[in-house]
Amino acid sequence: MSSTLAPAPEPARRSRGRPRDNVLQERIKAAALSVLARHGFSGLTLERVCAEAQVPKATFYRRWDNPTACVIEGFLELWSEVEFENKGDAAQDLEVFAHRLIDLYSHPVLGPCSVAMQTESRVNREVGASQNTSALQRRARNAGALQQALNLMPAPPALSAELILNVINGVARNVRSLNWPVSDEDLRLLIQSLLTPAQP
Repeated sequence: MSSTLAPAPEPARRSRGRPRDNVLQERIKAAALSVLARHGFSGLTLERVCAEAQVPKATFYRRWDNPTACVIEGFLELWSEVEFENKGDAAQDLEVFAHRLIDLYSHPVLGPCSVAMQTESRVNREVGASQNTSALQRRARNAGALQQALNLMPAPPALSAELILNVINGVARNVRSLNWPVSDEDLRLLIQSLLTPAQP
């Protein structure tokens, strides 16, 4: 994954126990994400996470109360809807943004984890609250940056920044979840259509 992804706010964590080994802590979070990607939340057990990370349960419990708290922290640190970067060419910048989203949704671990998190968020308040807060913050940043780019166009598009982001995000998600590939040419044509100015 790109190192430019902005980390989301972390959930509250325990403060007791020995000082944390950051390398060990990252290994446990990576293990939890791997387990979630393979087994979903129904299979996200402490035993599997500890076996994957090769740590005893006591080591895990010095850091988190349960595997869900661990996997939320790990996911929100790595997952991002990717930051839209306004470099002066809205069409080209949107194309770069779309490819980053496609790479993110197609990631062998984070892609399945994203689906699992969204599904679980409907029934699990802890997952839902963290997921929604993080997503809203990212979307607000991206919409603001895209709107600035649209304002610089000679003839701004008929569609709002929010709607353009919704379309791009949906296409990127479907590449992974529905196995609907999109060619570079089709992606460019889509973006051109989204940036079409309003008719007089």
